[in-house]
Amino acid sequence: MPTLPTMTSSIPHWFSLEITKRMEEKLSIIKLIPQHIFQSGSLHPEVIYQRYPKAINYSSDKRFRQSIFRKLFLKLSKQPVFKFALPVDEALRHSMDLVWSNLELHIHSSPESLITAWEKLLKPEALLMFSYLGPDTGKELRQIAGLEPSLSSSWDMHDVGDALTKSGFAEPVMDMEYITLKYDNHDLLIKDIVELGLSVAGSIDKKKIFELQQPLQLTLEIVYGHAWMPKQRLSKSNMGVATIAIDQIIRQKN
Repeated sequence: MPTLPTMTSSIPHWFSLEITKRMEEKLSIIKLIPQHIFQSGSLHPEVIYQRYPKAINYSSDKRFRQSIFRKLFLKLSKQPVFKFALPVDEALRHSMDLVWSNLELHIHSSPESLITAWEKLLKPEALLMFSYLGPDTGKELRQIAGLEPSLSSSWDMHDVGDALTKSGFAEPVMDMEYITLKYDNHDLLIKDIVELGLSVAGSIDKKKIFELQQPLQLTLEIVYGHAWMPKQRLSKSNMGVATIAIDQIIRQKN
C-alpha cells in the first residue's frame, strides 16, 4: 500500500491555520458525523475537534506519538487525543470516515500515490477533504531573480479531479482561490518564500530581491477539494478510467 508521508516543509503556522479554518467552514454544508478521522499535512487538530469532539483521530505525524500521561492530560483539558498510526497498517484499511489533508499534496512528486493512499484508508460512503498550493503559487518569483517556485507537484485542480475519479472517488468537487500577501520589507518576503517551500534560502539572490520596488507581494493559489467514497467501490479499467453506475453515487444533501 502506498505510504502517506508526513509534512516536510515548514508552512507558517498562521497560514496553515487560516486554510484549516477555511476548510472547516466547508464542512458546515456536509452531513457527516465521523467516528474515525485520519489527519495529515499541516495540522491544527483543535479546529476539527471543535466540530467532531467524539471522533477518534489518527495521524502518521510523529508529533502525535503521545504517552499515557500526555493522553490523560489532553482528555482532562478537552483537547484532541491522537492515535499514532501509519497508513500501511492493515487495521486502518477502509476504516476511516474522514480523511483530512491540509496543504500536503503539493509537496509530493507523485500525487497519484498520495491519492491512492487516501482511497485505501476510506470506508464506503466516507469523505476525503484536502487543500494544497496550486501551480500559480509564487508566480511573481519567475520575475524575481530568475527563481522558479520549487513545488514538488505542478498539478492543477483539473489534474487532481481527474486523478480522484481514476482512483475510484465519486463526485469530486474542486475549487480554488488566490490569496495575495503584501510585505512592508524585503526580509519578510524572503522569509515567507523559504517557509512556504517555494525556494531554499541558499538559492535566493537577495541582492536582486532588495532591488525590487514596492509593492512587494506574493500570490498563493489555494486549491480545495473533496470527494466521496461510493457505497460500492468503483471498478477501474485497464486504461485507468473508473466506471460507476448511477445507483452507486452517494449524494449528500442538507
